[in-house]
Amino acid sequence: MNRTMDSRLGLSVATICSRLGVLTMLKAIVFDMDGTITVLKLPLEAMRRDTKKYYISRGFPHDQFETSDGISSSTGKARNYFLANGYSEDDWKKMESEMDTILSRHEGFAAVNASEIEGSLDIIKKIRDVGLKTAILTNNGRPALDKILEQIPLGEHFDLIHTRHESPKPKPYPDGLLKVSSELGVDESEVVFVGDALIDGAAATRAGIEFWGVSTGETSSEKLYEAGASKVFTSLSGVLEAALDASRETL
Repeated sequence: MNRTMDSRLGLSVATICSRLGVLTMLKAIVFDMDGTITVLKLPLEAMRRDTKKYYISRGFPHDQFETSDGISSSTGKARNYFLANGYSEDDWKKMESEMDTILSRHEGFAAVNASEIEGSLDIIKKIRDVGLKTAILTNNGRPALDKILEQIPLGEHFDLIHTRHESPKPKPYPDGLLKVSSELGVDESEVVFVGDALIDGAAATRAGIEFWGVSTGETSSEKLYEAGASKVFTSLSGVLEAALDASRETL
């Protein structure tokens, strides 16, 4: 295949690699926040439970939820159910707003005691020192992030930080990653997404972006590989080494 164009397909190598989730040359790294950059303190089980509880209180059949359903999958099931049973988009948006308030309450409590994973910001600085762009994409809401920014100087280390309130759709949908990549000015084949959760892997796969896992949150290395990770590290130090190697390479 030609380095710039496959004449049989009429597609650039960058486009093909993007669709396959393959790096051409690394120019940017997007990070999840909780469990990746900051210590995971969110009461995730309580948040998942309250998500299901809310939708059930509005009429969603409780037996249609599975134990494994998280916030995003529960919300997706609820949306499909309500819109298929006579609810309007405006009705759904109202429910979304009420659900957002519930999640923001949990996030706000956790944000009060936010702390970085030891050494994480030093590693981000080293990544930036070699010319790579950096960003955060989190499913946290903006109010919680603002509280975290009062305690941890994330803004000094990232070109942009997007929450679920800036993303068209939160992870595991690819929309947020695609928007962040666009705003960073990089192709999907020139960026890696680093995260600790299954929804991080799902979002990256759907966006055609390479996913590197870190087992610093709630998910094991094995599960991260199953979620689509091409590499899994026990800490961000491994991400730094891989980033330095990848930034020197071209396809």
